[in-house]
Amino acid sequence: MPAARTLAAAVFVTDPTTHETLLLQPGTAIANPAIADQITHPDAWAPEPPRQPGRTKAETP
Repeated sequence: MPAARTLAAAVFVTDPTTHETLLLQPGTAIANPAIADQITHPDAWAPEPPRQPGRTKAETP
């Protein structure tokens, strides 16, 4: 399953099962690809945090 992304803005989407219109608020985590695919404006998504480089066992304190 893809990682969840977080909304930065309120958006309206259509529930893929019930076909109802949903209002999703900023801060909502979206993991369902059928819903995420409906959100096409890039500013609707919160910026993803920068990835931290992985540590090896030798680097672990």
